[in-house]
Amino acid sequence: MNILYISNLMGNKWTGPHKSVPNQIKAQEKYDNVMWFNLQQLPLSTWNVDVNFTNVTEIKKINIKYLPSPFNSPDLVIFQGVYYISYCKIAADLKRKNIPYIVIPRSSLTIAAQRSKKIKKRIGNLILFKNFIKNAAAIQFLTLDEMNNSVVWNKNSFVIPNGIDNKENVKVWSGNDGLRGVFIGRLDIYQKGLDLFLDACNLLQDKMREAQITIDIYGPDRSGSKKIIEELIEKSNISDLINLKDPIFDQNKETVLLNSDFFILTSRFEGHSMGLIEALSYGIPCLVTRGSNMGDEILKWNAGWSSETSLEGIIGSMMELIDQKDTLSERGNNAIKLSFNYDWKSLAYESRKVYRKYI
Repeated sequence: MNILYISNLMGNKWTGPHKSVPNQIKAQEKYDNVMWFNLQQLPLSTWNVDVNFTNVTEIKKINIKYLPSPFNSPDLVIFQGVYYISYCKIAADLKRKNIPYIVIPRSSLTIAAQRSKKIKKRIGNLILFKNFIKNAAAIQFLTLDEMNNSVVWNKNSFVIPNGIDNKENVKVWSGNDGLRGVFIGRLDIYQKGLDLFLDACNLLQDKMREAQITIDIYGPDRSGSKKIIEELIEKSNISDLINLKDPIFDQNKETVLLNSDFFILTSRFEGHSMGLIEALSYGIPCLVTRGSNMGDEILKWNAGWSSETSLEGIIGSMMELIDQKDTLSERGNNAIKLSFNYDWKSLAYESRKVYRKYI
Protein backbone atom coordinates (compact mmCIF):
# COMPACT_ATOMS: atom_id res chain seq x y z
CA MET A 1 0.00 0.00 0.00
CA ASN A 2 1.39 3.41 -1.01
CA ILE A 3 0.62 5.95 1.72
CA LEU A 4 1.35 9.67 1.53
CA TYR A 5 1.49 11.49 4.87
CA ILE A 6 0.93 15.26 4.76
CA SER A 7 1.76 17.55 7.67
CA ASN A 8 2.50 21.19 8.40
CA LEU A 9 5.06 20.83 11.19
CA MET A 10 7.10 23.94 11.97
CA GLY A 11 9.89 22.41 14.03
CA ASN A 12 8.45 23.33 17.43
CA LYS A 13 10.00 20.71 19.71
CA TRP A 14 7.56 21.41 22.53
CA THR A 15 4.54 20.18 20.54
CA GLY A 16 3.38 16.57 20.59
CA PRO A 17 3.19 16.16 16.78
CA HIS A 18 6.88 17.12 16.49
CA LYS A 19 7.58 13.66 17.90
CA SER A 20 4.50 11.63 17.12
CA VAL A 21 4.16 12.40 13.40
CA PRO A 22 7.68 11.35 12.29
CA ASN A 23 7.65 8.35 14.63
CA GLN A 24 4.27 7.22 13.30
CA ILE A 25 5.55 7.44 9.72
CA LYS A 26 8.79 5.65 10.61
CA ALA A 27 6.83 2.81 12.23
CA GLN A 28 4.42 2.51 9.27
CA GLU A 29 7.36 2.29 6.89
CA LYS A 30 7.97 -1.27 8.14
CA TYR A 31 4.63 -2.41 6.68
CA ASP A 32 3.87 -0.05 3.79
CA ASN A 33 5.51 2.09 1.13
CA VAL A 34 5.30 5.59 2.62
CA MET A 35 6.33 9.17 1.92
CA TRP A 36 6.16 12.15 4.26
CA PHE A 37 5.33 15.51 2.65
CA ASN A 38 5.75 18.41 5.10
CA LEU A 39 4.38 21.75 3.89
CA GLN A 40 7.28 23.78 5.27
CA GLN A 41 10.89 24.33 4.20
CA LEU A 42 12.45 22.49 7.15
CA PRO A 43 14.84 19.63 6.30
CA LEU A 44 14.31 16.07 7.50
CA SER A 45 17.22 16.47 9.95
CA THR A 46 14.90 18.67 12.05
CA TRP A 47 13.28 15.47 13.36
CA ASN A 48 16.24 13.08 13.53
CA VAL A 49 14.47 10.27 11.69
CA ASP A 50 15.30 8.46 8.46
CA VAL A 51 12.19 8.21 6.27
CA ASN A 52 11.19 8.92 2.67
CA PHE A 53 10.64 12.68 2.90
CA THR A 54 10.02 15.80 0.86
CA ASN A 55 9.07 19.41 1.61
CA VAL A 56 7.87 22.50 -0.23
CA THR A 57 11.37 23.45 -1.37
CA GLU A 58 11.75 20.21 -3.32
CA ILE A 59 8.65 20.40 -5.55
CA LYS A 60 7.25 23.10 -7.86
CA LYS A 61 3.89 23.64 -6.14
CA ILE A 62 1.86 22.31 -3.22
CA ASN A 63 0.26 19.68 -5.42
CA ILE A 64 0.85 15.95 -5.20
CA LYS A 65 1.17 15.63 -8.98
CA TYR A 66 4.71 17.00 -8.60
CA LEU A 67 5.70 14.22 -6.18
CA PRO A 68 7.68 11.22 -7.42
CA SER A 69 5.78 8.10 -8.46
CA PRO A 70 3.87 6.35 -6.91
CA PHE A 71 3.13 9.17 -4.45
CA ASN A 72 1.75 11.45 -7.15
CA SER A 73 -1.14 8.99 -7.17
CA PRO A 74 -1.02 7.14 -3.83
CA ASP A 75 -3.46 4.56 -2.54
CA LEU A 76 -4.17 6.66 0.54
CA VAL A 77 -3.32 10.09 1.96
CA ILE A 78 -3.10 10.83 5.70
CA PHE A 79 -3.49 14.46 6.83
CA GLN A 80 -1.96 15.34 10.19
CA GLY A 81 -4.22 18.02 11.68
CA VAL A 82 -7.12 20.07 10.35
CA TYR A 83 -6.79 23.84 10.22
CA TYR A 84 -4.52 24.45 7.24
CA ILE A 85 -5.94 25.93 4.03
CA SER A 86 -3.39 24.02 1.94
CA TYR A 87 -4.94 20.77 3.21
CA CYS A 88 -8.31 21.78 1.77
CA LYS A 89 -6.78 22.55 -1.62
CA ILE A 90 -4.97 19.22 -1.74
CA ALA A 91 -8.09 17.37 -0.53
CA ALA A 92 -10.20 18.92 -3.31
CA ASP A 93 -7.68 17.63 -5.86
CA LEU A 94 -7.73 14.19 -4.22
CA LYS A 95 -11.50 14.08 -4.48
CA ARG A 96 -11.35 14.86 -8.20
CA LYS A 97 -8.83 12.04 -8.65
CA ASN A 98 -10.86 9.64 -6.47
CA ILE A 99 -7.97 9.18 -4.03
CA PRO A 100 -9.19 8.49 -0.47
CA TYR A 101 -7.80 10.39 2.48
CA ILE A 102 -7.93 10.10 6.28
CA VAL A 103 -7.67 13.01 8.70
CA ILE A 104 -6.02 12.77 12.12
CA PRO A 105 -7.45 15.89 13.83
CA ARG A 106 -5.22 15.76 16.94
CA SER A 107 -7.85 17.34 19.24
CA SER A 108 -8.94 20.01 16.71
CA LEU A 109 -12.47 18.59 16.43
CA THR A 110 -13.14 18.28 20.16
CA ILE A 111 -16.02 20.40 21.39
CA ALA A 112 -13.67 22.19 23.79
CA ALA A 113 -11.22 23.01 20.98
CA GLN A 114 -14.08 24.32 18.82
CA ARG A 115 -14.88 26.83 21.58
CA SER A 116 -11.37 28.28 21.31
CA LYS A 117 -11.29 31.13 18.73
CA LYS A 118 -14.94 30.27 18.20
CA ILE A 119 -15.97 32.90 15.65
CA LYS A 120 -12.88 32.43 13.49
CA LYS A 121 -13.39 28.67 13.46
CA ARG A 122 -17.10 28.95 12.75
CA ILE A 123 -16.39 30.98 9.62
CA GLY A 124 -13.54 28.71 8.53
CA ASN A 125 -15.64 25.61 9.11
CA LEU A 126 -18.49 26.99 7.04
CA ILE A 127 -16.27 27.95 4.11
CA LEU A 128 -13.66 25.18 4.07
CA PHE A 129 -12.98 22.82 6.89
CA LYS A 130 -16.31 21.10 7.43
CA ASN A 131 -16.25 19.89 3.83
CA PHE A 132 -12.62 18.83 4.25
CA ILE A 133 -13.73 16.55 7.10
CA LYS A 134 -16.97 15.39 5.44
CA ASN A 135 -15.17 14.30 2.29
CA ALA A 136 -12.58 12.23 4.13
CA ALA A 137 -12.78 8.45 3.89
CA ALA A 138 -12.55 8.40 7.69
CA ILE A 139 -11.34 10.29 10.75
CA GLN A 140 -8.64 8.75 12.91
CA PHE A 141 -8.93 9.76 16.53
CA LEU A 142 -6.14 9.11 19.00
CA THR A 143 -8.30 8.10 21.97
CA LEU A 144 -11.88 6.97 22.53
CA ASP A 145 -12.53 10.04 24.68
CA GLU A 146 -11.33 12.31 21.87
CA MET A 147 -13.75 10.60 19.48
CA ASN A 148 -16.68 10.74 21.91
CA ASN A 149 -16.08 14.42 22.68
CA SER A 150 -15.65 15.65 19.11
CA VAL A 151 -18.08 17.15 16.61
CA VAL A 152 -19.48 14.57 14.20
CA TRP A 153 -18.93 15.78 10.64
CA ASN A 154 -18.04 12.35 9.28
CA LYS A 155 -19.71 9.10 10.31
CA ASN A 156 -16.63 6.99 9.54
CA SER A 157 -14.14 7.05 12.38
CA PHE A 158 -11.80 4.80 14.33
CA VAL A 159 -9.26 5.02 17.14
CA ILE A 160 -5.52 4.32 16.87
CA PRO A 161 -3.40 6.17 19.44
CA ASN A 162 0.02 7.76 19.47
CA GLY A 163 2.93 5.51 20.33
CA ILE A 164 6.02 5.59 22.49
CA ASP A 165 9.33 3.74 22.63
CA ASN A 166 10.17 1.66 25.70
CA LYS A 167 12.69 3.38 27.94
CA GLU A 168 16.03 2.01 29.12
CA ASN A 169 16.08 4.38 32.10
CA VAL A 170 13.04 4.45 34.36
CA LYS A 171 12.18 6.03 37.69
CA VAL A 172 14.03 4.65 40.72
CA TRP A 173 12.13 5.42 43.90
CA SER A 174 13.84 6.57 47.09
CA GLY A 175 12.62 7.46 50.54
CA ASN A 176 12.61 11.25 50.16
CA ASP A 177 10.06 13.01 52.35
CA GLY A 178 9.11 15.71 49.85
CA LEU A 179 7.32 15.29 46.52
CA ARG A 180 8.08 16.99 43.22
CA GLY A 181 5.40 17.31 40.57
CA VAL A 182 6.13 18.39 37.02
CA PHE A 183 4.29 19.81 34.03
CA ILE A 184 6.11 19.84 30.68
CA GLY A 185 4.32 21.37 27.71
CA ARG A 186 3.10 24.57 26.11
CA LEU A 187 2.09 27.30 28.54
CA ASP A 188 -1.40 27.45 27.08
CA ILE A 189 -3.32 28.37 30.20
CA TYR A 190 -6.74 27.52 28.74
CA GLN A 191 -6.10 24.26 26.87
CA LYS A 192 -3.75 22.85 29.50
CA GLY A 193 -6.03 23.90 32.35
CA LEU A 194 -3.17 25.60 34.17
CA ASP A 195 -5.54 28.21 35.60
CA LEU A 196 -7.56 25.45 37.26
CA PHE A 197 -4.44 23.74 38.55
CA LEU A 198 -2.97 26.94 40.01
CA ASP A 199 -6.30 27.80 41.66
CA ALA A 200 -6.26 24.32 43.22
CA CYS A 201 -2.70 24.88 44.49
CA ASN A 202 -3.79 28.20 45.96
CA LEU A 203 -6.57 26.55 47.94
CA LEU A 204 -4.34 23.64 48.97
CA GLN A 205 -1.18 25.60 49.66
CA ASP A 206 -1.06 24.85 53.40
CA LYS A 207 -1.50 21.12 52.80
CA MET A 208 1.11 21.23 50.04
CA ARG A 209 3.63 22.85 52.37
CA GLU A 210 2.85 20.32 55.06
CA ALA A 211 3.37 17.47 52.57
CA GLN A 212 6.50 19.21 51.15
CA ILE A 213 5.13 19.28 47.61
CA THR A 214 6.65 21.53 44.98
CA ILE A 215 5.67 21.84 41.32
CA ASP A 216 7.96 22.65 38.38
CA ILE A 217 6.25 24.02 35.26
CA TYR A 218 8.34 23.87 32.07
CA GLY A 219 7.31 25.25 28.72
CA PRO A 220 7.31 28.02 26.12
CA ASP A 221 4.87 30.90 26.28
CA ARG A 222 1.65 30.69 24.31
CA SER A 223 -0.46 33.81 23.64
CA GLY A 224 0.78 35.64 26.74
CA SER A 225 -0.06 32.80 29.14
CA LYS A 226 3.34 32.95 30.87
CA LYS A 227 2.67 36.44 32.24
CA ILE A 228 -0.78 35.41 33.46
CA ILE A 229 0.70 32.35 35.19
CA GLU A 230 3.38 34.50 36.86
CA GLU A 231 0.68 36.88 38.09
CA LEU A 232 -1.45 34.01 39.45
CA ILE A 233 1.54 32.57 41.32
CA GLU A 234 2.39 35.96 42.83
CA LYS A 235 -1.21 36.83 43.69
CA SER A 236 -1.73 33.48 45.42
CA ASN A 237 1.55 33.69 47.37
CA ILE A 238 2.63 30.24 46.16
CA SER A 239 6.01 31.12 44.64
CA ASP A 240 7.63 28.77 47.17
CA LEU A 241 5.50 25.91 45.79
CA ILE A 242 5.38 26.63 42.03
CA ASN A 243 8.50 27.12 39.93
CA LEU A 244 7.99 28.45 36.39
CA LYS A 245 10.86 27.47 34.11
CA ASP A 246 12.01 27.60 30.49
CA PRO A 247 11.21 24.74 28.07
CA ILE A 248 13.38 21.62 28.18
CA PHE A 249 14.07 18.91 25.62
CA ASP A 250 15.84 15.63 24.99
CA GLN A 251 18.30 14.56 27.74
CA ASN A 252 17.41 17.46 30.02
CA LYS A 253 13.76 16.49 29.80
CA GLU A 254 14.55 12.87 30.67
CA THR A 255 16.58 13.98 33.70
CA VAL A 256 13.75 16.19 34.96
CA LEU A 257 11.17 13.41 34.54
CA LEU A 258 13.32 10.84 36.33
CA ASN A 259 13.78 13.27 39.24
CA SER A 260 10.03 13.91 39.51
CA ASP A 261 7.45 12.01 41.55
CA PHE A 262 4.32 12.76 39.51
CA PHE A 263 3.37 14.33 36.18
CA ILE A 264 0.55 16.85 35.81
CA LEU A 265 -1.82 17.28 32.86
CA THR A 266 -5.06 19.05 33.80
CA SER A 267 -6.09 19.85 30.24
CA ARG A 268 -9.50 20.92 29.02
CA PHE A 269 -8.85 19.07 25.76
CA GLU A 270 -6.13 16.97 24.10
CA GLY A 271 -5.70 14.53 21.27
CA HIS A 272 -3.34 12.02 22.83
CA SER A 273 -0.63 13.82 24.78
CA MET A 274 2.87 12.65 23.91
CA GLY A 275 4.11 14.28 27.11
CA LEU A 276 1.72 12.17 29.14
CA ILE A 277 2.51 8.80 27.60
CA GLU A 278 6.21 9.67 27.72
CA ALA A 279 5.93 10.30 31.47
CA LEU A 280 4.14 6.95 31.87
CA SER A 281 6.92 5.19 29.96
CA TYR A 282 9.47 6.52 32.46
CA GLY A 283 7.41 5.17 35.36
CA ILE A 284 6.01 8.50 36.55
CA PRO A 285 2.46 8.39 38.00
CA CYS A 286 0.21 11.00 36.43
CA LEU A 287 -2.40 13.38 37.81
CA VAL A 288 -4.82 14.11 34.98
CA THR A 289 -8.28 15.39 34.14
CA ARG A 290 -10.88 13.96 31.78
CA GLY A 291 -9.74 16.50 29.20
CA SER A 292 -6.43 14.64 28.92
CA ASN A 293 -8.38 11.84 27.21
CA MET A 294 -6.51 9.25 29.27
CA GLY A 295 -8.34 9.49 32.58
CA ASP A 296 -10.05 6.12 32.24
CA GLU A 297 -6.78 4.34 31.37
CA ILE A 298 -4.95 5.99 34.28
CA LEU A 299 -7.63 4.77 36.69
CA LYS A 300 -7.95 1.30 35.14
CA TRP A 301 -4.23 0.67 35.47
CA ASN A 302 -3.92 2.48 38.81
CA ALA A 303 -1.17 4.58 37.23
CA GLY A 304 -2.07 7.86 38.92
CA TRP A 305 -5.14 9.96 39.64
CA SER A 306 -7.92 11.29 37.42
CA SER A 307 -10.81 13.71 37.89
CA GLU A 308 -13.31 15.80 36.01
CA THR A 309 -11.87 18.92 34.40
CA SER A 310 -12.87 21.23 37.22
CA LEU A 311 -11.36 22.99 40.21
CA GLU A 312 -13.16 20.66 42.59
CA GLY A 313 -12.01 17.59 40.69
CA ILE A 314 -8.35 18.65 40.67
CA ILE A 315 -8.47 19.47 44.39
CA GLY A 316 -9.89 16.00 45.03
CA SER A 317 -7.11 14.33 43.03
CA MET A 318 -4.44 16.37 44.79
CA MET A 319 -5.85 15.36 48.16
CA GLU A 320 -5.84 11.72 47.10
CA LEU A 321 -2.24 12.02 45.95
CA ILE A 322 -1.20 13.48 49.31
CA ASP A 323 -3.07 10.78 51.24
CA GLN A 324 -1.76 7.99 48.99
CA LYS A 325 1.85 9.10 48.52
CA ASP A 326 3.02 5.72 49.82
CA THR A 327 1.60 4.17 46.63
CA LEU A 328 3.71 6.24 44.22
CA SER A 329 6.17 3.42 43.51
CA GLU A 330 3.36 0.94 42.78
CA ARG A 331 1.57 3.42 40.54
CA GLY A 332 4.84 4.18 38.76
CA ASN A 333 5.33 0.50 37.93
CA ASN A 334 1.75 0.39 36.66
CA ALA A 335 2.48 3.46 34.52
CA ILE A 336 5.23 1.56 32.70
CA LYS A 337 2.90 -1.39 32.11
CA LEU A 338 0.24 0.95 30.71
CA SER A 339 2.77 2.53 28.33
CA PHE A 340 3.44 -0.88 26.76
CA ASN A 341 0.00 -0.57 25.11
CA TYR A 342 1.42 2.21 22.93
CA ASP A 343 4.22 0.33 21.17
CA TRP A 344 4.79 1.93 17.75
CA LYS A 345 5.36 -1.36 15.92
CA SER A 346 2.08 -2.87 17.12
CA LEU A 347 0.19 0.33 16.32
CA ALA A 348 1.63 0.42 12.79
CA TYR A 349 0.49 -3.17 12.18
CA GLU A 350 -3.02 -2.28 13.40
CA SER A 351 -3.01 0.87 11.25
CA ARG A 352 -2.22 -1.16 8.14
CA LYS A 353 -5.24 -3.40 8.73
CA VAL A 354 -7.57 -0.46 9.30
CA TYR A 355 -6.25 1.73 6.48
CA ARG A 356 -6.77 -1.03 3.92
CA LYS A 357 -10.52 -0.85 4.59
CA TYR A 358 -10.64 2.65 3.12
CA ILE A 359 -8.83 2.18 -0.18
